[in-house]
Amino acid sequence: TTTPRLATELRHYVPEVYINRNTASEKMVETSLKALELQPRKNKLAGEGFIKIGYFSGSITHNDDIHMILPSLVKLLTEYKNVQLHFIGELDIPKELTPFQSRIVARPFMKWTELPACIASVDINIAPLEDTIFNEAKSENKWVEAALVKVPTVASNVGAMKEMIKHNETGILCENTPEG
Repeated sequence: TTTPRLATELRHYVPEVYINRNTASEKMVETSLKALELQPRKNKLAGEGFIKIGYFSGSITHNDDIHMILPSLVKLLTEYKNVQLHFIGELDIPKELTPFQSRIVARPFMKWTELPACIASVDINIAPLEDTIFNEAKSENKWVEAALVKVPTVASNVGAMKEMIKHNETGILCENTPEG
């Protein structure tokens, strides 16, 4: 299967398009279960510590995606002093976030075997994607990786995220609007 927009665009190049969905390997599931066992869960409603929002960008191709949600991130950090952002991967952190640098944790790209523990350490996973044909073809990996360690995902309503996430059930889908 594929999204209608992607299929329409790709028909200009090839007559048929097949997408082979990603799956979690046995090793990824095993690593995720181990990370989940080792991660203590705190009661955030009781006011324990920061609410940690994680963005696992991976490659440098996600700078535009983070800029798209920048107004929402600034608003969150301004209104809620108990919110902490975790950026993992290749990403240029926008200068607009400088006033909040004490609540920003940045880590470089890491081996996939380290990723489950890192994802398990946050409370919310975000997966913003600009609505482009390139992003329409991306997989739902970020959602799958977070789900394996029981971390909810807030994602753009684009491509595979739109196809795979059941809004308010298996994640939260957001429209890409200036209001965030």
